[in-house]
Parts: sequence; structure tokens; C-alpha cells
Amino acid sequence: MVTNHKNQKGSIIALVLVFGGGALLVLGGLLGFILVQSRQSQQKVAWENSLNLAEAGINYYRWHLIHNGNDVQDGQASCCASPPCDTCGPYDHDYYDAAGKLIGHFFLEITPRKICGEVLGVYVSSTGYTDQFPIYKRKVKAKYASTPVAEYSYLLNDNVWAGDDRQIYGKYFSNGGIRMDGTHNSIVSSASPTWTCTSSFGCSSSACPEGCYQSGSSCTCDGVIGDSPNKDLWQFPVPPFDFDGLTHDLSQMKTLAQGQGKYFPPSTDLDSSGQGYHLILKNNGKFDISIITSLGRILGYNIEEGWHWDYHVIQSESPYQTDVSLPADCGLIFTEDNLWVEGTIKGRVTVASANLIDEFEDTGVVLNDNLIYTNLGGDDSFSLITEKDILISLYSPDDMVVQGVLVSQKGKSFSRNHYACSWYPEDCKKNNLTIYGSVVSNRRVGTKWTSGSTWVSGYNQRFDYFDQKLAVNPPPLLPYVSEDLEMISWEEVQ
Repeated sequence: MVTNHKNQKGSIIALVLVFGGGALLVLGGLLGFILVQSRQSQQKVAWENSLNLAEAGINYYRWHLIHNGNDVQDGQASCCASPPCDTCGPYDHDYYDAAGKLIGHFFLEITPRKICGEVLGVYVSSTGYTDQFPIYKRKVKAKYASTPVAEYSYLLNDNVWAGDDRQIYGKYFSNGGIRMDGTHNSIVSSASPTWTCTSSFGCSSSACPEGCYQSGSSCTCDGVIGDSPNKDLWQFPVPPFDFDGLTHDLSQMKTLAQGQGKYFPPSTDLDSSGQGYHLILKNNGKFDISIITSLGRILGYNIEEGWHWDYHVIQSESPYQTDVSLPADCGLIFTEDNLWVEGTIKGRVTVASANLIDEFEDTGVVLNDNLIYTNLGGDDSFSLITEKDILISLYSPDDMVVQGVLVSQKGKSFSRNHYACSWYPEDCKKNNLTIYGSVVSNRRVGTKWTSGSTWVSGYNQRFDYFDQKLAVNPPPLLPYVSEDLEMISWEEVQ
């Protein structure tokens, strides 16, 4: 039998070609798949790196602001190509890795937050992309600003006692010692490592609270003591807050109000009988202001003065200006005299009262009635700033609501005096005081008076609600806790 080797060789070659071609197809497909996967992986890395580059731009500009003040032009000679500009830029920056290799770019667009012409914060948009995949861009927007006092529910400069009927939402701080018996949901911090707790804070040498020891007729206590259930939120000592530094802000406010806001001189400059101003804010964003020409007296008591006559009841007044509009970019009212204020706030408004002409005279504010926003959850914001006291009137509402930031720099405090029920039976006691915002007081706050455990005057229930929107977007020229620019908000945008 004869074997046909040529046919066998031809069959082997055909098989080799078939299986070899199939293998090449499989290998080619595999290599193509690997290349596609590799490119997709590189694109994913580039997508992530673009975000890192965008964040690098945000961090760079914070560094730039710290070293160059409120420069919104990135050190450049012009803000934009076609002035006038609301936003400066874009400013393009190369980005190198640790080995000095150029790997991508970020470009910045900077929008200053100006109030009364002053730069008080900066919005920075940073867009990052890699050189390898420039089509994959990611954008981050951040706001930098000094931390306003509205970051706190209470910011105090004295020893203080928050009773067990208090409900406090937000940070609570004092340069002095704190007795915290109330309910709170945030940090309670004191700058004092120790303090002297006296009978006015419920302490006695025969019964020093936990965290204290007997010292003469009083108790020496830790910075924060009390029966609050949230002791894990207590901090002491912490760095103090500079209340003296707030005075400069009033000087700046006066200058800006004279140039761009609304300024009112001492009332005696306009009327020889002037004893201050009565300001009524209106829900259309305007206000009425009158000159007070006669005040009645009220017998009241506080710790600093004892029993004394308060002259805060308006008996006569003369209309001065009505339906006054505030500039859209400078919602600032400054009165160089005592001030009575009430009404409804629309927009972003700051009201300040101070006598900067006579260094020996300080002004105060009386709250006659509610101070409320047209929309609590909207864009309205308010601050009330005075040199001396913010005093709630004897004839305030039974259920009073105050929305905004209240700043009492010197004098006594934000308070309501003790009024004897034998003198004022219908007005000595009130029901509820609700504050949405912050209280900044140089002295101890007091709006309820007790004799032992018996309520004798003031508001029976006090509710304090921290308003987060005031911390992120505060009212005009609100004093700050720190000059350092901090990141207030961050978000990735399309």
C-alpha cells in the first residue's frame, strides 16, 4: 500500500493556517480588548486626576489669599478681558508632579463677595484637566471667608448659667466659666480653665456641684460644669475670643453707612428734644424711622445696677423718614444714638447703633416687638449690633420671636430686666422667647428671673435655634471670630 505524503502535508498546512488564523484572531481581539481596557483605565485615572487638579486650584487660591489679602485677580493686572466684570479670570495655571513633569492644568474664575464695596469673601471656581485627556474636565466651587460670629448660637464674655429649662441648638462659647444645666446639641466651650461659681450661679460652699471644690464662701469650678446630659460635648480651656476687637467694626460700619448705606446722626442734631430713634423695618424691604422726643420711665432690676429707673418707654415721637429704601448691595443702617427697633426683615440687613463722636457715651438698643424674616427659610438675614445693651422692653410680646444675630459689645448684655409684679402685674411675666440665630454678649445674658426655684419675672421658656444659613451667608459686615479665611462651602459643579 502506498501512502500519499503530499496530501498529508497539504492537510497539515491547512490545519496550521486555520488554527493559526483563529489564534491570531483571538490574540488580536484579546490585545484589542486589553488596549480598550487600558485606555478606559487611563481615562478613569484622568477623570480622577482632573478632580485632584481642580482641588489643587482651590487650595492654591486659599494660599494666595492668605499671603496677598483679598486679591481677587490672582495677582494679575486686570480682572477680565471686557470690564466691568462680576467674575475675574479665567486664570490658567500649569500643574507639575513631584518629578517636575507637566501633567495638567487648572484655571480659576474668582467672584468676590462684596458688601458696601468691601470684599468680605471670595467664591473660587477651579476647573482641572490632564494633558493626556484634556476633554475630561472637572469643576469645583468653594467659598472662602472669615468665620462670622453667626457660627455660634451664643458667644459670651462672662461667667454664665444656662438653666435646666433652656434648649440650645448650636455652639455655645464663653470667655468665662459656664454652668450648663440646659439641653444642648453642640459644643459647649469655655476659655477659662477654672472660675469662681457664686450663689448667683446656684453654687454655695456647703454644696459645690460636681467639678468644683470649696473655696471660701464660693466654689472653684472647672471651665464647664452642670447637669447637662451631653458632657462629652464640653471643651475647656479653649482660645479666647477678642470682644475688644469688635469696636473697630463699628467704626468701619459708620464710614460705609455714610458713603453707601444709611447713616443717621445724633438725634439732637435734628431735633433739640431728640432722645434716640425708633426704627420700624417693613416687609417690602423698606423702613420708617422717627425721632423719639419723650420717654417714660420703668422701675427695673439687674445685677450690675440693682433697682433703678429705665427710660425706655416711648411716649412721643416725630416721624423723620418713611418708606426708606436700602441700596441693594449695602443693606446697612447706622444710628449714632440710642435705638428702638422692631418689624419684619426682607433682604440682608445690618442695623448698628453706636456713639463714635463721644468716647464717654455708649448707645444701646431696645426691642419693643418681634424681629422676624419675611421667610425664615429664604434669603433674609439680619444682624443688630450696639455698643452697650440690647434690652427687651417691659411691654414686649408675651410670645416673642427674634430672628438674626444680636451683638452687645459692651455694657451689660442682651437681657430683659427684672420687673416686679407688684408694680407691673400684667407685664412682669411673659411666656416664650424664641431666638433663631445668635447672641453675642459682653456680659451675662439674662431673660428669666427666679427667687430660689420660683419664677418671678421675665420669659418662662427660652428656645435658642442656631441658623446655619447665617454662618454660611451672613448679613452685611457681621463681625468675625477669626480673620483667617476658611473654606465655608465646597461643591463639585457641572
